[in-house]
Amino acid sequence: MKPIRAWILLAMMSTLLSGCAMTWNPDWQQGGSEPSAMTSRKLLDQARADFERAEDQASLRRAITSYQQVLTENPSDYEALTQLSTLTILEGTAFTDKRREKSELFRKAMRYAERAMYRNPQFRQRVDTGATPWEASSLLGADEVEAMFFWVTALQYEFKEGMSLPAKIVNVKWLQRALVFLERITEVTPDFGGGGVEFAKAICFYALPGAYGGSTELGDLWMAKAVEKGDSWLLPRWARGKYYYPIINEPELAHEELQWVAQQNLETFKDPYPWRVHFLENAREILQ
Repeated sequence: MKPIRAWILLAMMSTLLSGCAMTWNPDWQQGGSEPSAMTSRKLLDQARADFERAEDQASLRRAITSYQQVLTENPSDYEALTQLSTLTILEGTAFTDKRREKSELFRKAMRYAERAMYRNPQFRQRVDTGATPWEASSLLGADEVEAMFFWVTALQYEFKEGMSLPAKIVNVKWLQRALVFLERITEVTPDFGGGGVEFAKAICFYALPGAYGGSTELGDLWMAKAVEKGDSWLLPRWARGKYYYPIINEPELAHEELQWVAQQNLETFKDPYPWRVHFLENAREILQ
């Protein structure tokens, strides 16, 4: 290839990939620092009840609407912000087909999580002076672990289901930022997540190139720890069957694991109810 053509091709590729870059913009103006005195206990109780009944698209949307009504009363309600984050992730992965729509939902879930983090006064002060959430993560504590975890979960779903291959290449360093939050969660609440934090670490170490800290050995280690820690949770076994065993080319083990998930009684596990339903139904769908 002639040098001029090579440079033209390189320039075109750079332009294309730059358009895939994921940027972070503060969304703090929507949040607040103190709970509103007008928060309606009735609205919050209704939202909780709707959350515990969210088992299909219609009921999931009702739960989302209920928590959005709580935010109308109190834009800084931590429970509403974190529950909206996880419900929006679930809406994106379980009930949305188009990549662009998925991406919009996953990024919306990340913003809900960031707003929940912003309730922390020290964190708020740090980001107000220009720091990014991951740069200020050391100021977050046990009260913000759900927000940190849902931020990571939304990001990982964005990589898996929302991004094109070029976008994944351009944005791979975001998984390093995910690890920053995961390490902070482990520092402040080591027992949090029922294996979810460990599985999220496994994803990062498998997805990151070696030059950026990726390691299949560490991925294997954290996957094993996820299952060991999550013996009362469906997430680790479902995740091992759906993601991990296919990655290491063990289709029979994947089938066995998903078959186990599909046969479980939902009432015996600790995962949030809407996610329990998703894990079981998704396992059955894959097995068909």
